[in-house]
Amino acid sequence: MDEALSDDFTQLDDLAFIAERRRVREAVENTPQRAPSPEMAARYQAMNEEFLRRARLAWTQGQPGGK
Repeated sequence: MDEALSDDFTQLDDLAFIAERRRVREAVENTPQRAPSPEMAARYQAMNEEFLRRARLAWTQGQPGGK
């Protein structure tokens, strides 16, 4: 597997994570017929899930009574 694909993006700070997610999204979008490798597609899906997890956490912490 490509070393970039094996990096643990969950350990990145928010700015680095967003930059990496953008890089992966652009790679997915720029593949012929938008058919990325299974590894790249799985990484992008996992990054989307991490993005949503971080957004939920930020939303919860910003709400009255949030953790």
